[in-house]
Amino acid sequence: MTKSRKFIPMRSKRVLAIDPGFDRLGLAILERNTLLHSECIVTKPKDSHDKRLLVIGEKLRETIEKWQPKELAIETLFFNQNTTSALKVAEARGVALYEAARAGLSVFEYSPQAIKIAVTGYGKADKIQVGMMVKRLVQLPLKDRKMLDDELDAIALGITHLATRRSI
Repeated sequence: MTKSRKFIPMRSKRVLAIDPGFDRLGLAILERNTLLHSECIVTKPKDSHDKRLLVIGEKLRETIEKWQPKELAIETLFFNQNTTSALKVAEARGVALYEAARAGLSVFEYSPQAIKIAVTGYGKADKIQVGMMVKRLVQLPLKDRKMLDDELDAIALGITHLATRRSI
């Protein structure tokens, strides 16, 4: 029988974790080992570029005002071959950083590999492995609710941040 690890950070600072994206931006609010809220901000492909960025900014502002996090954990950009997509993700990430700065949040950045190592212990873990460990490490509300990869990635980022901050 495999014994699951328990994720228990020491600090009680509430964190907003963001997996940046333009079509879908994953976000999670965590405090201690509890997920308070998570979702994907989904923009409409038929909307104009600027309208889609506005939707992201407005939803992030609402989330920050409602949940009052003190810190933002955000994934660093990972560039693949599609530079057009990477530029859009960078712009969405910029909107997130702007909203965090506007709200006075401390900002912390983590690479995809650092997140995988923190959550699974293996820097080349796949999405399935990360998702499985997220479900083991955090008390998830509505466990039966289907979560998109972006949302699970945001939760993994929050876990990484809280675990890292505990060790500082």
